[in-house]
Amino acid sequence: MRSVIVGYLHRPIMKNLRTRIKQKREQLSSENVYQLGDAIFRNLLDSNILEDKSRIAIYCSVNNEVATMQIIKHLWTKDKALFLPIIKSNQLVFGSYKSGDNLSNNKFDIPEPTTQREELITADVLDLVIVPLVAFDSDCNRLGMGGGYYDRALAFKKTSSKTSSPLLIGLAYELQKVNILEINSWDIPMDGIISESKTYLS
Repeated sequence: MRSVIVGYLHRPIMKNLRTRIKQKREQLSSENVYQLGDAIFRNLLDSNILEDKSRIAIYCSVNNEVATMQIIKHLWTKDKALFLPIIKSNQLVFGSYKSGDNLSNNKFDIPEPTTQREELITADVLDLVIVPLVAFDSDCNRLGMGGGYYDRALAFKKTSSKTSSPLLIGLAYELQKVNILEINSWDIPMDGIISESKTYLS
């Protein structure tokens, strides 16, 4: 059962939770990040989530987030149309990402494609969005970095009759799992979250 809070009283609590989980993640060694990322990659493949998806958005991992390059290289071998998030005018859109393409860091030092504005797409035309997160619970609620970029980009999922597309999948370590996340009415839950030991479905 999802607990929904409207208002701002829990923001300090969420900030503290973000800090605590990010510190735990930052303490992972390079070897831990590699081993856990490989296990998450294997679980993603075993889930068959990727099989029938053609247009897939993913993120470039930073600061000990679940490593995505192994997934990206796999998707390239399967001839999937791959996209990375781009921040434009405080909104999140997506640009094509092919092998050999140049990336440049945005204001948060996250690599983005150097895609022309007329070639950018929005999330509603994607089949699958693989989403980064700071914390999650077993109901597939997600706590992000606090900027609300993904929630705004995916807000149409709250009202659209086409609620099945895109599928939203979060990648996380088990150390990022909490008992329950109290969420706002504008928060967009994931359809599933894949960790190194389990696949959670909403």
